Amino acid sequence: RDKLVTGVQTCALPICFFYSDGGYIKLSDNFHVGLDLEVSMDIKPRSHSGVLLSVASAKEDYFLIQMVDGEIICSVNNGAGKVRTSLKPARSNALCDGGWHNIKAVKAKNVVTLYVDGVPTYPGIGQAGISSTDTNDPLYIGGIPVSYKGVETSEQYVGCIKEITLNKSLQSLNEGTIFGRVTNSCPKT
Repeated sequence: RDKLVTGVQTCALPICFFYSDGGYIKLSDNFHVGLDLEVSMDIKPRSHSGVLLSVASAKEDYFLIQMVDGEIICSVNNGAGKVRTSLKPARSNALCDGGWHNIKAVKAKNVVTLYVDGVPTYPGIGQAGISSTDTNDPLYIGGIPVSYKGVETSEQYVGCIKEITLNKSLQSLNEGTIFGRVTNSCPKT
């Protein structure tokens, strides 16, 4: 049976469902993006918009993956302005088809590349010589507690997320702290 969790509890399984009335996981208290970061996750969305992953410093630096009207967007700020790449499927509901979709974002110094189900985007290229995303801040999955820099949607992500890897290291969702309405399963319908 699904377990509704709030506060310091965790997802018991490596998969979580995020509800429309809000919920997110704080996977890390102090996440450092640095020069290079590779993120991969599988999503099964039921909404066209929402934050999938975010870490932002109190200054300008951030790393963000979000959906906006069916478009997957990865944006980074190394302190010299936003670097952005995105993939907009031919149909706005292409990712809300009831299937799992892999999202992979790669930040290599001042370049960011995005892959959706293996399809690459044109890379976003930032200012040369400014390469490090200086964060030491919470890493959020499936939403954020307040609006952050770079976020282009106010909608809550609704759907499932599983198989999150950071720099090819599989992350355990049950080690994160859940806030709001999140369950430890993925409904079939």
